[in-house]
Amino acid sequence: MRPEPQRDAGPGSTAKSGLAAVGVVAFAVICCAGGPLLAAVAGGLAFGAVLGIGAGVIALVVLVALVVIMARRRRACDVPGVHADPGASR
Repeated sequence: MRPEPQRDAGPGSTAKSGLAAVGVVAFAVICCAGGPLLAAVAGGLAFGAVLGIGAGVIALVVLVALVVIMARRRRACDVPGVHADPGASR
């Protein structure tokens, strides 16, 4: 088996190989940056969902607490036998 003689690639081969190298590098950068970028987006969405659910739970607790407080105040004012207008019972 004889080794093949090296051929002269010609004047345009350097430009083609340089362009191919740039393409390979661009592909590698896009692929390597794409994975962490997608992970960051997914993590951000998950974090936002957790914060949103937490804020909703807090808002619900505050709303229920306000309704309970208002109901207790209303019941405390509605004592039987006591009228709001003192002249109405005469």
